[in-house]
Amino acid sequence: MSREPKRLLASATVLCVSGLLVFACSTSTSTSTTSQACADVAQARCQKLQQCNPQGLLNTYGDLASCASTQASTCVSNLSAPGTANTPEHTEGCAQATPSQSCDDYALGTLPTACQPPAGPRDAGSVCAVSGQCATANCLIQKTSVCGTCAPAPGAGDSCFNQSCGLGLVCDKITVTCAAPVSASGACDDSSACAPGLTCLGNTASALGACVPLATLGANCDLTDGGSRCDGRFGLYCNVQAGRVCAPVATATASQPCGTIDGGVIECVASAFCQKSGNSKSGTCVPPAAEGSGCDTVNGPICAAPARCVLSVEGGTTGTCQAIVPENCN
Repeated sequence: MSREPKRLLASATVLCVSGLLVFACSTSTSTSTTSQACADVAQARCQKLQQCNPQGLLNTYGDLASCASTQASTCVSNLSAPGTANTPEHTEGCAQATPSQSCDDYALGTLPTACQPPAGPRDAGSVCAVSGQCATANCLIQKTSVCGTCAPAPGAGDSCFNQSCGLGLVCDKITVTCAAPVSASGACDDSSACAPGLTCLGNTASALGACVPLATLGANCDLTDGGSRCDGRFGLYCNVQAGRVCAPVATATASQPCGTIDGGVIECVASAFCQKSGNSKSGTCVPPAAEGSGCDTVNGPICAAPARCVLSVEGGTTGTCQAIVPENCN
């Protein structure tokens, strides 16, 4: 399955980059205080990811411990962000608020009040690494840039061709503009994006469909017989051989077979990528690219967290794996 971990700019306390959550802390207090706050918020966010999108956690990190370790380390490294208004206290408050966040809000990046970024000292247009540096309380990082610019988050109708949408919005794949997601039972077509946990069914060239719930384990996934698409967030695929019911995928690590094999589906974990030849439905998991190495968001390899694939050109798929280094974004 071709994929690039989703990375979304979410806040100053939480900087979400292509599915990766990076927490910015302040240099104003002791290392032990900062380390604890970073560990707490990383654990809270990774547990929320495991609750709401367990397959996404496996695909990106491999396991909960790796997720928490990666995010906590990145949080601590962001102590070097010059002028960030974030503090360990703010980060700890976000950690305490995260467990009550709904999965829908989590998927759309809609943050609890305690996690919303404080405004920083840098004016709009300034270079930034984390949102807490910006008077706009948002550091807009384009897909072709390793550093960001202080600017308001893209709103409804704004382009999402080379950047992520603001919190609570989705990128319309047809118009490539930010839009509010369609709620359950809402009308939809190929230019619509349904809210998390929903999929658009019944749309035709002349009629709109409706956003309906994704199918759960063991449920009917025959779209011609009242079924729905399986919920990939929970590692499900439509098992045709078993009578078109949702079944769990298997997982594989780097160098192991992946894809559709003997009717079953095997997904790569820990940012490995299922690389296939030609039109083959099966392939081999290739390890993630290291920092500074080439990456391809469609054909692989993808980047190991916390790096992301910084694209060479707008609209392209190839680039270089780079992690945000706050002191370099000045």
